[in-house]
Amino acid sequence: MVFNTVKNILLLVIAVAFLRCEIAAENGENRYFELVGSADSAINENRFQDAENLLLEAMRVQPSNPSNVLLMSNLAMVRFYMGQDSLALATINDAHQLAPASVTILSNRARIYSAMGEVEKAYSDYDLILQLDSMVIAPRLSHGIIALYNGMIDVAERDFKMLQRVAPDSEEASIGMAMFHTSLNQFKEAIPYYSKLIEKAPVIEYYTGRINCYLELQYLSDASADIADAMKLYPDDMELYLLRGWLNRLYFRNDDAEEDFKRAMQLGATPAQVKVFKEK
Repeated sequence: MVFNTVKNILLLVIAVAFLRCEIAAENGENRYFELVGSADSAINENRFQDAENLLLEAMRVQPSNPSNVLLMSNLAMVRFYMGQDSLALATINDAHQLAPASVTILSNRARIYSAMGEVEKAYSDYDLILQLDSMVIAPRLSHGIIALYNGMIDVAERDFKMLQRVAPDSEEASIGMAMFHTSLNQFKEAIPYYSKLIEKAPVIEYYTGRINCYLELQYLSDASADIADAMKLYPDDMELYLLRGWLNRLYFRNDDAEEDFKRAMQLGATPAQVKVFKEK
């Protein structure tokens, strides 16, 4: 009888302890997800120091959680956004060691490498990404752009045409083809891609790309219309004044051109940049 009583007490103690462990684990998991959610909000609001603290706290709450490798990747990017490039690279390298086949981690590391001027290392990461997943969009574009600027025209063309096949309506596909044709001085062929981009989003880079093509082709009325539209949206854009100075020179309005170049310099253009447009 005494033995049964002791046994029952032990079982009760074990059950209570087990229940407490379950509650603690559940509380820890809830806390973990609360911290992750708060970190996401902080990142979206550009509160990067708060995001770093929250991500570190989440990993301390559940150090064995398999999702921590993605939190490490996020932490690396938060540190990158705060200008801590070396620390960001060390963090993303740790994440890569834990998940060497993660396309997300490789993409983030390639971005950090690019920002640090380590373009060859970035290109190697994009190469690996494409081996892991040939259908990715943004890494394919970045791979093609690096290839293009390094004179690997065939590689760039293959990348951009691949984007055209797998995502013909994507921004990435149009950017790739616009850059490709522009780099080869195929300005007429580039214009439809810039137009497609502007229709979706009137971004200044798309406008200046198309204006440049119009001016190279001497489509002066089209260039003038684009400059006017773009200046309504971006009245203090340096490049627009350089382009309008070029346009005014083509119209032989040299005084107006000089005023545009002067304004461009006030907005940050260098004498070397102005010289290029004066000699076009």
